[in-house]
Amino acid sequence: MLKRLKALENKICYINRVLIDINSKQTALQSQNAELAEELSRISSCVGMLDQQIKALGERQEKLEGRLLSSISILEEKWKRIDDYVNLEYFMLPSGGGTKYLLAGFYGAVNLGDELMLQKLYEDLSPVRNNIYVLMCDNADLDVFLYPGMNIIHYPKNKFDFNFLSNIFDCVIFGGGAVIDDTKYSLNDSYQYDLGKIFIELASSFISRGKKVYSVGLSTNDRLTDDGYIGKLQRIISGSAFFSVRDKYSAAVLEDTAGKQVSLINDIVLTYKSKIYPEETEGKYRIGIIWICYEELKKPLYELLDHILDKYDMSNTEVRFIPFYDYRKNDQVFYDELCREYGNEIFSVSDMPYDFCQAYSEICRCNLIISMRYHGALLGLKGGRRTLALLYSQHRHYYNKMRDLYEKFEKEQDLFTSIEELKKSVPVAPGLTNREIQFDNSAYDAVISELINLSDK
Repeated sequence: MLKRLKALENKICYINRVLIDINSKQTALQSQNAELAEELSRISSCVGMLDQQIKALGERQEKLEGRLLSSISILEEKWKRIDDYVNLEYFMLPSGGGTKYLLAGFYGAVNLGDELMLQKLYEDLSPVRNNIYVLMCDNADLDVFLYPGMNIIHYPKNKFDFNFLSNIFDCVIFGGGAVIDDTKYSLNDSYQYDLGKIFIELASSFISRGKKVYSVGLSTNDRLTDDGYIGKLQRIISGSAFFSVRDKYSAAVLEDTAGKQVSLINDIVLTYKSKIYPEETEGKYRIGIIWICYEELKKPLYELLDHILDKYDMSNTEVRFIPFYDYRKNDQVFYDELCREYGNEIFSVSDMPYDFCQAYSEICRCNLIISMRYHGALLGLKGGRRTLALLYSQHRHYYNKMRDLYEKFEKEQDLFTSIEELKKSVPVAPGLTNREIQFDNSAYDAVISELINLSDK
C-alpha cells in the first residue's frame, strides 16, 4: 500500500513539474507576444510614415511634372518664335565667291513635269552648277540621292528669309511651271508653301536690291484678280532681266491684266532633244493613262476604263498607268488600289519615272496616250503618239497651257473638256498619227548663255 502511495506521489510530483514547465513556457510566450506586438506596432508606425512620405513624393512629382511640361511648352513656343525670325538652314549659305544663282520652282514634290524642267535647266547650266542653289518644297520622303551633288535649300520659313536670300544670291531663276497664281496670295502663311506667293515676294525682294530676276517659261491662271498681286507683278515684269511665259494665253492675261507685253518661249521640256520612234505593232495594243490622281477624279476615270473594257478586245489590249506625282507615293497608291478593284491581269502600273529618258521611253512604248497632266500630254505629243487629253477645269492654270500646247502640235481636236466627249474618240485607229514638229528654242538657248555669262562679270 505504501508503495502505491509512493508511486502516486511521484506521479503527482512529475505532473507538478510538467505544469510548472508549461507555465514557465507560457510566461515566455506571453513575453514574446508582447515583444511581437510592440514590433508590429513599430512597423505599422513606420509604414504609416512611409505612406505619408510616398504621398508627399507623389505630390512633389506631380508639381515637378507640371513645371516640366510648362517649361517644355514655353521652350516650344520660343522655338516657334525663333522660326519667325531665323531660318537656321540659311546660315550655311556662302557669303562670298563668284556669282551665286538661286533656282526656284515646284521642285522636290516629286511632280514629274517640274522635275524634268529642273533637270534640263540644271544640265544646261552645268558650267556654273557649283554656284547654283535649288529652292525646293519640304518633302520628308524625298530621295536626295536623285540629285547627286546638287545644292538644295528649302522654301522660306519666315518673311525675313526673302530679304536674306536676295542679299546672299546675285540672281534668281524661276524655272518653268504654272507659277503666276494669285489664288492664295492673301493667305497669311502662304509665303511658306505657295509658289505663287513665293514668286511674287522673292522676285520683288531681288528687284528692290537691284539683283537680276529671270522667269523662264512660266504660265498664268486663266485670270488674275488680286490687285495687290497684280501691282507687284507689274513691277516684276518691268524690273526683270528676262521675263517669259510658255503660252500665248498667259501672255494675253498679262497684257490684259498687268498691261505688260512679255516674251514667249517654249516649255522647257520641249527643249529636250529626242526623236519620234515608230509605233510598235507587235504584241498587245497598249493604252497609257496619265491621270490626276485625286479622289474626286475617280468617277470619270472609272467611266473611261469601263468604256475601254467595252470597246476593246482586252485579250489583245493592255492598259498601262504611268505615275507622274510621287509625293507620298500619291499616284502609285491610287493606281494600285484601282488595279486591285479591276484585276491586275487587265491593268498594270509602270514604275515612277524620274527623268526624261525614263518617262519618254515609257510613253513611246504605248500606242495611245490618254492624259490629264500637261507634261504627260506634252511627252505623248512630242513622241508622236496619238494623245487625247481631258482638261482639268478645277485648276485655273490648266486652261492656258493645255490649249496652247494642243495648238502648237495642231491637235486641238484631241483636247476635251468632258469625259463624255473624250469617250467618243475612243477607240482610235492604230498607227502613227502625229508628225514631228521642230520647235524654235533659240530664245531659251539665249537666256541660258546670258545666265552662264553672268559668272564672268
